[in-house]
Amino acid sequence: MNTFKLPNSLMMRPIKIALVGAGGTGSALLTELFQMDYLLRNISQNSVYLDIAVFDDDEVSHSNVGRQSFWACDIGNNKAETLVNRFNVHGGLSWTAHRERVSKAHVDQLAKFDVLITCVDKAAVRAELGSAFNQVKRFAETLWLDMGNDKNSGQVVLGHAFDRENKLPNVFDLYPSLSEMVDKDEDSCSHEAALQKQEFGINKKVALEASTLLWKLLRHGEIKHHGAFINMDETSVHPLKIDTQTWAMFGYQS
Repeated sequence: MNTFKLPNSLMMRPIKIALVGAGGTGSALLTELFQMDYLLRNISQNSVYLDIAVFDDDEVSHSNVGRQSFWACDIGNNKAETLVNRFNVHGGLSWTAHRERVSKAHVDQLAKFDVLITCVDKAAVRAELGSAFNQVKRFAETLWLDMGNDKNSGQVVLGHAFDRENKLPNVFDLYPSLSEMVDKDEDSCSHEAALQKQEFGINKKVALEASTLLWKLLRHGEIKHHGAFINMDETSVHPLKIDTQTWAMFGYQS
């Protein structure tokens, strides 16, 4: 089985992460990253840790409480600021929050991060970023970790953000049809309506697979798969192999 090794430029130093989206999956993942940061600091004598910037322009609503990592007292506050302030206070950290909706205009800014993590529920955002990344020729090691889900299933894909030699394909490389999908711009006004769209637990399951993948790469220096497909109805998780034949099934030619 093929493997992907942690780039030398990312070894034994702080890892700069941009987390885009602080909703169901993003807020669950940030909790995992908070714990991961603590462990990395302790096993590396503070030479390796996570320097995270969270981007989200949305506010906490009543239907977010219980399903996402927010409480009733958070309603009306910005999601990114709420989570970052919480973890900074509890962990003595200096993470940053940005009340922004990320778009292709942020490409140069995102290139300064080691890892871009997208936890957005709109295909158009992934397609816009993926298309913009593919149009930029630069030697950047930036890794793109994307998570997506529907009611009972989800997927995690890790790849290189920018076009380069020996590229590990990202979510847009494997799913170029994202640009053809039509997003429904609907906000849930009740918990019942929200749970009809996303079953309780799917966000945490996707976040756990993503954080485990990132942990293996940072802690052990290599991974044997670069994503996963999760299905709650079948209680199954299937790996996305680092394999040209597997990628060819998606129509991607390396």
